[in-house]
Amino acid sequence: MIHRGGVYQCVQTVRGGCTRSIRATEIQNLVEEALLAAFEQITLSPHTRRRSETDQTARVGLAARLDADRELLARLDDDHYDGLIDKVMWVRQRARIAERIEATRREYTAALPEQAGPGIDVTTVAAEWAGRTPLWQYQAASLILEAVLVHPLPDGVNGATPARRRNETVEAFHERRTAYRADILAHRVEFIWRA
Repeated sequence: MIHRGGVYQCVQTVRGGCTRSIRATEIQNLVEEALLAAFEQITLSPHTRRRSETDQTARVGLAARLDADRELLARLDDDHYDGLIDKVMWVRQRARIAERIEATRREYTAALPEQAGPGIDVTTVAAEWAGRTPLWQYQAASLILEAVLVHPLPDGVNGATPARRRNETVEAFHERRTAYRADILAHRVEFIWRA
């Protein structure tokens, strides 16, 4: 999604593609609240990973497995190019090896020692958040949040703001509207956290 004016919109690359949009202030506030709540939990119960020789050995083994699978993938491509295997076999084997490479790469990344990046201590992010630059906030958020998915509106919901009821006070209307929008956001927004 890209930020245009007061909304985030899907970029339509094909006719009939995604046309979703969401109010920028609402999604930004929701993401910030979720991030700060997550960082508060880290502050309350910080955990430290032990860096041991076992981790180092595991990383070396995973790196060797990655190299071997990448070499196998190159040989498979050569065999297909040379006509030793047909396209069906090449596609099937290539998909299996690529999937194994991706799984090994994820294992390798998980085995790396935690690095919070320059000047970022995850146990103090919640306290420092307000006084930091947007770039620092983005880097801190990237440590624990992988993605924010925006789903379509739930079935039967048009997304329009509810109208003010007769004899309803302005304050009551604003409270009801805020609760309505929060309910829609809860159904539309999904957080993908880093493990």
